[in-house]
Amino acid sequence: MKKLLLSTLTVGFALATTAQIPFPVNIDTAWSTKTVWMPRSPLTYQTLFVGGTDTVQTTATYGKAAGQALAKQWHDFIGFTPETDPVKIAEGDLGWITVNHEMTIKNDSIGDGGGMTVFKLRRLNGDVLEIVPQTLADGRNGKFFNIDFVNTVGETGMNCGGISTDDGRIWTAEEWMQNSNTAIFNNGNNFRDTTDFVIGTTTPAGFPGFNGRTIKRFQNLNWFVEVDPKSGKAIRKQYNWGRAGWEGGALMPDNKTVYLFDDNTPGLLGKFIATTAGDFTAGQLYVHGQNTPGNWIAIENNLDTLIALRTVALRRGATMFTRLEWGALNKTNGKIYVTETGNDNPGTAFKNGASASGTIPNHLVSAYKNRYQTVNGMPFPGTDAVASDSVRNGAFKDYYGRVLEINPESGEVKSFLEGGPYLNSSTSQASSAYPNIHLSNPDGLNFAYINGKTYMIVQEDLNGRTWNRMPAEFQSGSQTVCESFLLDMANANPTYNDLVRITACAPGAEITGGIALDSKTFLFNSQHPDAGNIFPYNNSLTYAVSGWDGVPTAINEYFQSTQNSKGFTAYPNPVASELTLNKVTDVAIYDMTGKRVKVMRNTQKIDVSDLKPGAYFLLNADGDKIKVIVQ
Repeated sequence: MKKLLLSTLTVGFALATTAQIPFPVNIDTAWSTKTVWMPRSPLTYQTLFVGGTDTVQTTATYGKAAGQALAKQWHDFIGFTPETDPVKIAEGDLGWITVNHEMTIKNDSIGDGGGMTVFKLRRLNGDVLEIVPQTLADGRNGKFFNIDFVNTVGETGMNCGGISTDDGRIWTAEEWMQNSNTAIFNNGNNFRDTTDFVIGTTTPAGFPGFNGRTIKRFQNLNWFVEVDPKSGKAIRKQYNWGRAGWEGGALMPDNKTVYLFDDNTPGLLGKFIATTAGDFTAGQLYVHGQNTPGNWIAIENNLDTLIALRTVALRRGATMFTRLEWGALNKTNGKIYVTETGNDNPGTAFKNGASASGTIPNHLVSAYKNRYQTVNGMPFPGTDAVASDSVRNGAFKDYYGRVLEINPESGEVKSFLEGGPYLNSSTSQASSAYPNIHLSNPDGLNFAYINGKTYMIVQEDLNGRTWNRMPAEFQSGSQTVCESFLLDMANANPTYNDLVRITACAPGAEITGGIALDSKTFLFNSQHPDAGNIFPYNNSLTYAVSGWDGVPTAINEYFQSTQNSKGFTAYPNPVASELTLNKVTDVAIYDMTGKRVKVMRNTQKIDVSDLKPGAYFLLNADGDKIKVIVQ
């Protein structure tokens, strides 16, 4: 994901379940923690749900009586279903939280394959949250509940992203594309039942028009699945949205149009338009086709076609993406934003089999041409068609990915925020000049609306550590460090320099699930951390970051502020030529390796035009430190 421009923000570690840390403080660039990362600020941190530790209440499954089991791990998507009862709201109840488990393993109590956990949250005094004990309609009683897939729609495979609507409807997405029963059986470690599946007969939740159809067991995986958090049960598999490596989706305000994102290379961009608002059992499915009139290719509502959606779509010329993952509607401008995580070597996937008929998107052609100029010091000499062929044949390595913008009116897809920047070195440790503000392999994406402003919340899932995908300051450890950032959407043409780091998950994990419950609280998941981290950060966990409404100014301005406890400030930040201090002082400038690069006496103006682009620290005569970015 992206980097921060935190100037006086230091690395503060949440070592307790709930921690409030004063702001501002001095800078600490060391990354020695084995916990999640939280800035020292008015924000509070609280662990809510720990995989492999907290107990979920289960239904009767595989002939085993209802009971309880340890929750599955690998937390991914977070859905939110708001409480609507005025009495409960007055008592502080916020609503139901659903957490996907991307881990796919056998489990006699929860069910083989993936999984999903639901719990209810209440806000106490201040920003402290608590899990609300519940009794569900099926008699289960407790705090955490397993969503029953086995007895309703059949098992799921690797619950990754999903859809969370404003009115609380939740769909979980099964990303794990498998093409045989042998693969899902996995020597008995994943799915033990590989018999044929009969829609609407094997389980009670069927689908209109497809009930009674027999499909292979592996073909009952990789759909969107609607769930009811309040009952702890699945409702239906969304067969008419097609079978693919779905990771996320977004519902439009018409309550009819759903955008669907396929985490593959090539990945598909789908769109389903319901016949009746709110009823997604009937309608028309499309896939994006850049060279098709109107940019959309219609897909017939035939189960055999829907099962083979990816092959059918590519043969018809579908636009090919490098791993589409999460997306969301920006309610301020009505556009959809989706992360394209990237792929280090997409060429083979773009030219073989059905992909040979697919279309290379315009934004990848532009990205390749820009990279060519960076590497060669000259514009790409050929046409766009030649550049497109170069991308298809593997000339473009999409190391960093990007955030895309979809215009619902025209169907146009363009790059909104490019990852990078690209440097001509594959080894991050060798590039100490690499900026700490950057964007690497964005995955989770959502929006928050606070104090009249709109912010994108975006999280990283690094495809690797090479090509400078992790900043130099974090390279001393052996584990990846993935971060979450805010972007002020008032900036129509942002770059990675506009990103602000707000939190990072425990080392070795993916940070994901970012969602704003309201103007006070965001939730995040730390998905698969290093086993060597201290407890509970050696487990997947869901945590809250609260206090956003208490930030006294616009969030990005607050976190980018250079003011510290002794009143040492510098502006502009980032800076290209001259830096102005708020007072006359002696000052020394250090690079990120700790090397002193400049000393000035009794000054208020600093010429930095001779410094290489990157992050630096300023130390004044009082010992105060601030971080600045030289562009």
